[in-house]
Amino acid sequence: MTIVYAQETALSAADYISVVGATYMRDYRPLANAERVAKILAGSNMVVTARDETGEIVGLGRGISDGEWVVYLADLAVRDDRQRQGIGSGILKKMKEIIGPGMGIVLVAYPEAVDYYKKIGMG
Repeated sequence: MTIVYAQETALSAADYISVVGATYMRDYRPLANAERVAKILAGSNMVVTARDETGEIVGLGRGISDGEWVVYLADLAVRDDRQRQGIGSGILKKMKEIIGPGMGIVLVAYPEAVDYYKKIGMG
């Protein structure tokens, strides 16, 4: 399985909804309102995706950054059926590569995700 990680500046609401809708976060996001999701994405200046060899999106990280000091990670989502394959870690690695060593990543996790973030050294 090949996963391609990339920064995307125009992620579609449909792609966002397809990933987040396949995670526990589906109950915490306004996924039934594609127009609102599009506005959420428009206000996010750091989006990193994970796509498989067919181009299908399997994960994403969405953040808001000042471009100099910090990225506030609003979403880190990997489809339930693709978890435990290192995809979330790959998204974070790509995000760190993009922002460089002078910036940090800050997140607030739902209780369901705390153990995962601790496991990857963010807790």
